[in-house]
Amino acid sequence: MGNTFEALGTSGGDLYLSNGGTDVFFDVLTLAGCALAESVWESNLVLLFADGHRLGRGTDGFDLNSLPWTADWPAEKAFLLRVLDLAMTRHGWGLLTYEPPFALDYLRRYRAMVDGWPAPVAVGTPAARPDWSVPPPPGFLERCPEHGIYQGMLGCRLCDPTLQPLPE
Repeated sequence: MGNTFEALGTSGGDLYLSNGGTDVFFDVLTLAGCALAESVWESNLVLLFADGHRLGRGTDGFDLNSLPWTADWPAEKAFLLRVLDLAMTRHGWGLLTYEPPFALDYLRRYRAMVDGWPAPVAVGTPAARPDWSVPPPPGFLERCPEHGIYQGMLGCRLCDPTLQPLPE
């Protein structure tokens, strides 16, 4: 089982990742996103990555249209593209306990999807937290003292032994 990331309205296809690939994808997006997030909406997006794929393996793919975009969606899309661009520089990857050999390919493919996505369209599956104009609980935005990323609802994903291989 794995996860499919989609962008209804684009012609580039979907990004299908194995469960392990999804963990890697969310690890590198969390590292980049935590370095860039400033607004409430941006923090909520990064929390999606920080807490993603930790409950219910194989159920964390999503369509871009299912995110709670606001009237300022062009700026929100630009933020997601900046996160992907920073992640592609390998920002923070030295904090990982593993080498992610396929992560750059995942990021490039997803960036092409996001870049080609024209605008939000209504879908039947909304985000788990439907209003990203509302700040998340302050504790979710606390930073891990070791990794500097959001703790999220489930604690630091880079400290989670169920996600991270033990260092050799």
